Amino acid sequence: MTNINQKKKILKERADLLKIQIKKEDIFGEIIEGLEFILADERYAIDSTYVSEVIPLKDLTSLPCTPDFILGIINVRGKILSVVDLKKFFNLPEKGITNLNRVIIVKHDGIELGILADEIAGSMQIYFDKLQSKISTITEVKDDFIIGITEDRLIVLDIKEFLLNEKLIINEEV
Repeated sequence: MTNINQKKKILKERADLLKIQIKKEDIFGEIIEGLEFILADERYAIDSTYVSEVIPLKDLTSLPCTPDFILGIINVRGKILSVVDLKKFFNLPEKGITNLNRVIIVKHDGIELGILADEIAGSMQIYFDKLQSKISTITEVKDDFIIGITEDRLIVLDIKEFLLNEKLIINEEV
């Protein structure tokens, strides 16, 4: 009996050494961790690698001579950041400001700003190869800013493309 147990043990060890580890990425392709939020009763997500933090909306100071999608500026630990209202930028219906509103601080290539969200829904894994291509009838958001849409109608935004958009650069003098 001991001889049989030893053989089983040796075979098990060999099988463990030869076993191929299959990761979820190998099955589904590239995965990103996304931050899900609500805008005008639609669900959106952005790649969380661009998100530095999420804070409540408070002490917002409006700025004159800025486009209507610039809600104002906030002070985040001594750093002054613009807050962009994506609903106005994308021509989505207004919902008003409530205590559920949050500011998502995003950063890329030296550009850092806050994005106003109606509320934060949480984080989730997004599989790129499971995304549907851009569907213009599902939202008013231009295709340039959409990576894709999940099966359950979560719109994945291309935050890098948004941050590099020329409309965000304001060079007006008063």
